[in-house]
Amino acid sequence: MVIINSFRYPESDIKCEHKDVRVFLDKKDLGLGTLIVSERTFCWHQREDIGFSISYSSISLHAISKDANVHPNACVYVMIDGHFTMPGDVPPEPETNDDSDVESEPDISEIIVVPENEELIQEIYNAITLCQELNPDPMDEVDESDDNDDNLYEDAEDDMEDEENEIRERGGGDADIDDLARRIQANSVDLRVNYRNGHNDDDDFQDAD
Repeated sequence: MVIINSFRYPESDIKCEHKDVRVFLDKKDLGLGTLIVSERTFCWHQREDIGFSISYSSISLHAISKDANVHPNACVYVMIDGHFTMPGDVPPEPETNDDSDVESEPDISEIIVVPENEELIQEIYNAITLCQELNPDPMDEVDESDDNDDNLYEDAEDDMEDEENEIRERGGGDADIDDLARRIQANSVDLRVNYRNGHNDDDDFQDAD
């Protein structure tokens, strides 16, 4: 995936804004500009029409780095999902390789943020962290929904067990018990399949069988 982006001044609240911040995109020096960390976007620009605005959903990792292999100076390292290019740049050609044993390169871009004032690094990092917390990953919400669905299945099984006990107390016949048992088994299989789809756990699916 190739992301071509351009600067747009953020409409959300700004948590951090500093001039004289040098940015490197995939080791290419973009020069000095103004860094803006807002509640909805991570931005940098040199002039009004030159720069970028990135949503936090595209940021997979950010960190303070003092590793000389990353950059000679201390910096804020940001990893972007997908190859990120600036307007006017030529997007990279997709690699074609018939050898299935060779692993393809990860589809990411790296942004290195180096303020002229090194004391600002911690503040920039903290601002990005705060704004990422304000913009949670949508997949996390899906996982929470799946957990709620699991609880519904668990509650349904508990209700069925109570129903089975009531049938026995009433002296219900074997046909009623067999029918209830089939319903419990059917719900258990649905539960295991849904869980496997969410977590790719083949053992759970085999257990259901």
